[in-house]
Amino acid sequence: MPYALGIDLGHTRTSASVCRYSGGAWTDPEVASLDGAESVESALQLSPDGAVLAGQAVAGTRAPERTVCGLPHRVGDPVPIVVGTQAYPGEVLTAALAGWVADQLAYSLGEPASQIVLTHPPGWGSHRRRVLHEALAAAGLHGTLVLPAPIAAAEHHAVGEPVEAGNAVAVSRLGGEYAESAVLRRSQPGFELVAHTACPDPNAGTLIDDLLIEHVADGLDAAKDDRRLRALLRGGCVRAKELLSEQTEATIPIPDVGLVTITRRELDDLAQPVLRAAADQLARLAARAPADEVVAAVLTGGTARMPLATTLAENALRRHGVDCPVRVGADPASAVSAGAALIARRCLSGEPEPMVPVAADRAPAQHARSDEYDLDEIDIGPPPPRPPVVITPLEPPPRRFAGLRRSPRDDEGGDGR
Repeated sequence: MPYALGIDLGHTRTSASVCRYSGGAWTDPEVASLDGAESVESALQLSPDGAVLAGQAVAGTRAPERTVCGLPHRVGDPVPIVVGTQAYPGEVLTAALAGWVADQLAYSLGEPASQIVLTHPPGWGSHRRRVLHEALAAAGLHGTLVLPAPIAAAEHHAVGEPVEAGNAVAVSRLGGEYAESAVLRRSQPGFELVAHTACPDPNAGTLIDDLLIEHVADGLDAAKDDRRLRALLRGGCVRAKELLSEQTEATIPIPDVGLVTITRRELDDLAQPVLRAAADQLARLAARAPADEVVAAVLTGGTARMPLATTLAENALRRHGVDCPVRVGADPASAVSAGAALIARRCLSGEPEPMVPVAADRAPAQHARSDEYDLDEIDIGPPPPRPPVVITPLEPPPRRFAGLRRSPRDDEGGDGR
């Protein structure tokens, strides 16, 4: 059964969605299972024999010298990433992770995707997109469309709430590490990215998790100096944060202690400074658009589930004179990958492909400027002489069914995916 695949390779988490072709029509996007979960860490590990591992295989092993995280940051970086005793370009490792995701879906659905769309941060310029395209082709992912994540989020929003040509949508992504905002204008082919900004320091979902862990640990004498116990708290605190998006209380199981109850008010008090900064960022960017042009503000990312995120965004937009509703989808964590799958579906159905925005590389419009400096746009002259670096090409990840490598975990009774 043909299917279109959208991959959201975020700073901390990677997710995927698919649209299937069945009965002469395309289905709506659905979240794809990656190694038995809705998302996996945006990290990969190279085993001593050269196999590319991700998902549970990375989470269940302790080999930091062979594990790489934060891959989107390193795409296009001239300094290679050292993994074990070898050095690899960041875009090659990123393509390897995208290949792992494609292989997971090819294995579970019985065939490779007919079209793949991969999203990237809005601040990328032409250099980063170009080197990633080359790495994807070298990994066997020919024809993959690479687009800014806010375009995918806007496309997903427009399915349920159409946006007329000439109007704009403001998108805020409350990710694990960064809060990113963008303004996109609707044109006939699709959405065009006209402005974007990102918090310069990590200040998003992971920080809220850390604050909640500290809050719980401070109330436990046994946890104040116990690093192991604090590490065990993380999973429970992350789960409690998710539950508190829908209920007013949640319990966290703690070994040798029992259950600790956390209320939504406690979580809101901890998260308010983080979410307020993201809301102000979104509102300032949306206020640059012409009056009445922005028809909706869309919150995406797992942290967008928190009701406080919507309340603060509404208040911030009002203070900056932007009159538009704030929308949060049923599953904001998968909104970007679902939008990417919709764009991939559009490519297969013969509709025009979305525009690759000029404003992502430079800002011709008066309000289409970025607070995030892009090294692609700055002429800093030739680089100083540096010692030669020998980069060993990473063998592309095993493609589709043939040559899928088995990890030691699979030999111990895993599912072999």
